[in-house]
Amino acid sequence: MKNKGDWMLLLAAFIGGGGFISVKYLLDWGYDPYQVIFGRFLMASLCMGIVYHKRLRKITKKEWKVGSILGALLAAMFVLMTVGLLYTTPSINAFLVNIQAVLVPFICWGVFRQKPTRNHFIAALMTLIGVCCLSLTADFRIDFGAALTLLAALAFSMQMAFLGNLTDGCDSVHIAITENISMLAMMTIVLNFTGWDMPAMTMPSFGNFFFLGAFCTAGYFVLQSAGQQITSPNKAAIIITSESIFAVIFSAILYGERMNLRGYIGCIIIFAAMMLAEAPVKKTVDKANKIE
Repeated sequence: MKNKGDWMLLLAAFIGGGGFISVKYLLDWGYDPYQVIFGRFLMASLCMGIVYHKRLRKITKKEWKVGSILGALLAAMFVLMTVGLLYTTPSINAFLVNIQAVLVPFICWGVFRQKPTRNHFIAALMTLIGVCCLSLTADFRIDFGAALTLLAALAFSMQMAFLGNLTDGCDSVHIAITENISMLAMMTIVLNFTGWDMPAMTMPSFGNFFFLGAFCTAGYFVLQSAGQQITSPNKAAIIITSESIFAVIFSAILYGERMNLRGYIGCIIIFAAMMLAEAPVKKTVDKANKIE
């Protein structure tokens, strides 16, 4: 990795990998998915408001519009991912939601006419095989939690594709702020229908909400938005994919999760597909660096 944006995205991936464990803990302690998402984005909005409150008035109409679009996609992603985590493990959830490195090029192809390369098609086939290893049950039916997580991956891929192509001229912090506020507003509406009754707040639950909001959400979005503005969408998707590796490590250490052999093979195949999808992007970025 040769530029600052790559390191920002890698740090975001490291922080994000720990977030899957915090979400799983909160679900195990009796919070429903919508309450977890609301608490996460309430904490994130408070943290960003304290740090960046002087910049709220400087947010432009374009940034509010783009942030609202990205926030809607993130709302879909977080709801599907969090509900999916009720029915699957943190490692599988993390790997499946992070297959955007394969999906982003095809979304950019359909929406922005940026044609994928041959490697992207090969990587897509490899990812399909890896997904089958991770998500198919013994009778060859897809696990419900895995199916929801795959839909979350599609929403996340759309968010990354749009973030890389719609934010020219936008401030990365302003985009992160508008995304968080949009998400919080949407979850407030949802909770008015699903209910506000939740378990009593304890120090462990508060600590996990704070980690999710301050680091895995506010910090993550600022790092992702800033990093992706100075690297390509495809390469950004690859680096963010390393989040799944960190999630497996954290899940084994902090949650005691152990996958079977087929699960580990699926993870290896998916990660290899991510690396293959990066190859043409890396060449393009290197040329750009030489020109500069």
